[in-house]
Amino acid sequence: MGDGASRGFPRSALPMVIATLLTASDAAAQAPRPSQVAAPPAPVAMAAGARLPISLADAVFIGLRDNRTVKSAYLSRAAEKYDLFVARTRFLPSGVIDASVDRTRQDGQDSTSTVIAPAAVWLVPTGAQFQFAWTRLDLRGTGSSQGTDTAVLGVSQPLLRGAGLAVNAAPVTLAALQDQINRLQLRATVSNTVASIIAAYRALSQAQAQLVIARQSLERSQAQLGVNQALIDAGRMAAAEIVQTQADIANQQVALLAAEQQRNTAQLTLLGLLAMDLHTDIVAGDDLQPRHLDINLDRAIAIALDNRPDYLSQKRGLEQARQTQLVARNAQLWDLSVVASLQRQTQRGGGVTVDPVTGAPEPAANLPAGTRSSVGVQLRIPLGDYSLRQRKVQADTALRLQEVALDDQRQRVEAEVRDAVQGVELAWRRLEAAHLASDLAARTLDLERERLRAGRASNFEVLTFETSLRAAQTQALAAQVGYLNALTSLDLQLGTTLDTWKISLND
Repeated sequence: MGDGASRGFPRSALPMVIATLLTASDAAAQAPRPSQVAAPPAPVAMAAGARLPISLADAVFIGLRDNRTVKSAYLSRAAEKYDLFVARTRFLPSGVIDASVDRTRQDGQDSTSTVIAPAAVWLVPTGAQFQFAWTRLDLRGTGSSQGTDTAVLGVSQPLLRGAGLAVNAAPVTLAALQDQINRLQLRATVSNTVASIIAAYRALSQAQAQLVIARQSLERSQAQLGVNQALIDAGRMAAAEIVQTQADIANQQVALLAAEQQRNTAQLTLLGLLAMDLHTDIVAGDDLQPRHLDINLDRAIAIALDNRPDYLSQKRGLEQARQTQLVARNAQLWDLSVVASLQRQTQRGGGVTVDPVTGAPEPAANLPAGTRSSVGVQLRIPLGDYSLRQRKVQADTALRLQEVALDDQRQRVEAEVRDAVQGVELAWRRLEAAHLASDLAARTLDLERERLRAGRASNFEVLTFETSLRAAQTQALAAQVGYLNALTSLDLQLGTTLDTWKISLND
């Protein structure tokens, strides 16, 4: 009879059994106790300043005040507004003053000539142009002084080319339309910046929540490690199974560090948009609990067509093309004008005038003093100038292109609004499904833990459901942020971002 150790097993199997027992014993001896498992990695603090909780409304306010893109847009508007001011001075009088003093010496005689010649021009909305010029010339020599005063008033009223209120007001109308386009571009810039700040704020909120999920998951796994060790000590679990839990803890530590980096990156992105010190430890304080909104598609499309800056800018561009066509057509007409002038000349001490070639003063005794007036008609017919026809063809083509572009822009707006509305509704459904999946995953994990304690489940199954819960919570968090961002995107597509946030442009 052999010894008791060999009665239940063939001798050939003893080395394998002994090796297995030794391996299990070594694993139990070498497996770290819960207190020996590596502690959660300490967060890497990227911001050295004090923590600064901030709400979404505060972030938007700071961004409007300090964002560099918004500042640049407002600086550009200062020059654009001045362009409109200059265009509106088209029908205001303008003038210039010419003056000169010359001293000459001839044959031992010194003489001084002084010329003062102010002039003014005034264009009125009918196309009429008033011109006024006054010239005062004084010549002083040895023992003599003489001079001439000449005043000329002229008026020219076009009858064909350049005549009419619409044609003469076209430059001002074009400038006003361009200013409206510039204002719409400013509105679009501010709206896009606000949307970017909102998205960055929610990205930070999501990163903070993801960090909490990672820490909670790590804490649950560490608690599970303690349960596993107790089961091993009680002989109800193989010692080797604890390695699975340890590996899961290591993976979650990696996930925690990744979440920490994601949070730091989101902080820097938001700080950059707010133009704040990058050392500020900014914290998103608002929650991510959305509420469902019912959206009427037809009403949404109508709102977009009334508010979208790109669509409204396209409409202004069409009006500009019509004004350009009006001017191009008028330029093809003959230049027929009624002209009139009135001249008054007085002499002092014999009078002097200015040589039209040399510009030198000379006696004007041969020019009679008094008043002279004239009225006449001027006609100028262009021959062989195809550039006028070219400008009209270009203006007609530009108008048709603008009409096609407006139709295309309208269809694009409707398509984008439809897509945004559908995206909001689908995002809400996804959110509901994600919340349900997260709740069920949490309940499943709790039940599986109870089964493990009762010896009816394996440690691998618990770890699997722990991974599923972490994924479900992450999915629910992403669905929350996705729905809120879908609403923000819809607001941007409708062109109502500034209205939603009660923002008025100081323009």
